[in-house]
Parts: sequence; C-alpha cells; structure tokens
Amino acid sequence: MKLKELANILGATLSGSGDADIIGAAGVREASEGKITFITGKNFLKDLEQSRASAALVPLDTPEMHLPLLRVKNPRLAFAQVLELFYVTPYRPLGISDKASLGRNVVIGADPSIHPYAVIADDARIGDRVIIYPGAHVGRGSMVDDDSIIYPNVSIREGIRIGKRVVIHSGAVIGSDGFGFVTDGGKHHKIPQVGGVVIEDDVEIGANSTIDRATLGNTLIKKGTKIDNLVQVAHNVTIGEHCLLVAQVGIAGSCTIGNYVILAGQVGLADHITIGDRVIASGGSALIKDIPPGQVVGGYYSMPMKDWLKVQAVLPKLPELKRQVNALEKELQELKGKISGA
Repeated sequence: MKLKELANILGATLSGSGDADIIGAAGVREASEGKITFITGKNFLKDLEQSRASAALVPLDTPEMHLPLLRVKNPRLAFAQVLELFYVTPYRPLGISDKASLGRNVVIGADPSIHPYAVIADDARIGDRVIIYPGAHVGRGSMVDDDSIIYPNVSIREGIRIGKRVVIHSGAVIGSDGFGFVTDGGKHHKIPQVGGVVIEDDVEIGANSTIDRATLGNTLIKKGTKIDNLVQVAHNVTIGEHCLLVAQVGIAGSCTIGNYVILAGQVGLADHITIGDRVIASGGSALIKDIPPGQVVGGYYSMPMKDWLKVQAVLPKLPELKRQVNALEKELQELKGKISGA
C-alpha cells in the first residue's frame, strides 16, 4: 500500500512524501527499498540514517531525516500492527477434518478449523472460530472458547477451561497432575489431584510449558497474561492479569501473583508466597518470601535490586578485602598487646 494509506490506518503523522509503495517491514539494519522499519528512540538515529528503508516509524520528537517518517506515540506497537497488516493471513475456517477424532456429546461452534489427528474427548465444548492443530488433545469435559488457537501436540487434560483468544503453543500441557505426595512408611503416596485449571481470555502460553491442575479448586491464569516457553506453574497457583513470565520460570504450589508482574528468565518462586502487583524480578532470582507491590528485586536469594548490584560489585574484591581484614586484625592484636604491657 502507499505510505500515506498506512499512515491513515495507524493514525500516524506523516513527514515527507506519502507516495512510496510499502510492500513489507524489516529491522532498521536489514530493511531495503519498499520496506518500512522503526526505531524506539534517539539512540538509534545513526542506524536509521544508514538504513535503506523507504520509511520509518519513529517517536513523536524525532528530527527530520532523509526518508519519510511516520511519527507515533509508540513505534513498537505501530510496528506490530504493520506486521499484522502485511504478514498475518486473515482467518479462513477449514471445517472439521474427517481424520479428527471426536468423542460423544462434543459441541463445536461456528467456523472451526479442526485439523487431522486432533482428538476431542467426550463432552468437550469448542467455541466459534477455534483452531485445533494436528496431534492436539482436548480432554473430557474441557472447554476451549471462541477464537483460541491450540497448536500441534498440545495436551489439554480433562475438566479444563480455556478462555477466548487464548494461544497455546506446541507441546504445552494444561492440567497435568500437581506434584503432591505424602511420605509414610518410607514410601511416597500420591495425593489425587482432583481440581482443574482456568485460563482466562487473551492469555498466551509458550511451547513446552506446563500448568498443573489444582489439588482442589483451580489453578488460575488471569486475563492478558503472557507465558514464555518452558515455564512451570504448579498446582493451586493464581497468576494475575497482564503478567509476563519469561522462559524457564518455575512457580511452586499455592503461590499468588498479582497483576502486571514481570518474572524474567529462570526466576524461581518458593511455595505459598504472595507477589504483589507490578513486582519485577530479574533473571535467575529466587523468591522465597512475600514481595510487596511495586518492588524491583534480584539475586539468589532476592533482595532490592540496588542492594543486589552493590553485592555483585563487591564480590570480586572479597579475597583482597579478606586479606586486608586479616592484616588489620593482626595489627589490632599487636596494638592491644603493647597497650596492655605499657
């Protein structure tokens, strides 16, 4: 489309000619003629000056450049909208494959795409425009609501509720048994996990992540939360709205996580703790106690991020500090001896 058409769609302020034909999008260093790119701040102006792109999405305060600019409040969001315009194919229902396996009393809504070798067990309910890819399994009595996408080899166990516009990537397991055992007589006896999992609207769950069913009640993932690959959510956990859980996060049982929480890669949570709203935990942190709202924490074990950075700065100096302390102790003992002998 013409650049000026794209500007109208995005609600952007056009600076320069709007007659360029835009055929796609690319990063600022990779872009070529016909592509639109973006930058998020003045730190990237040098890259943009050298770019061969035909146009760029930029912040509102960006100075004039050699190429046409679309000024927007949030260039990253606008670029995401461009990618959707140019590369995301509009949904076209494929119907229900005759190679899919449907149980008894299954209810499927309008315009589905149920691929070959998908399995939908007895009493399951599938909403409108749901896509279920090959090898995916929807368990007995489970529900997948409107416009959700279940990618290949996802396992949704029995009695699970999946909301609207949920995306679950390949290999994820929703509703696996919680890790509950009682040790008696030298043996570990399994505690039956008879609860469920509720995934609210607009949640995304990454590949090979696992969300365990509750022992009783439900494990709950609230609306808008995004979960990366290889994340473990244990039984009876509640995760609030619009959280971000990055790869290899592990959350032990019965934790409660507030809204807008960010857990960076490999963060671990001990069981039965509460994490307040808008907490940010840096990569590799171990959270073993309740964290009040709004804190930025890091470390093993976690502490306020400023303290953690100070600790990291001191660590390489510890051997020399120890030598100095030992020398000072020796001098102090010698000084005490001289004073006592005087």
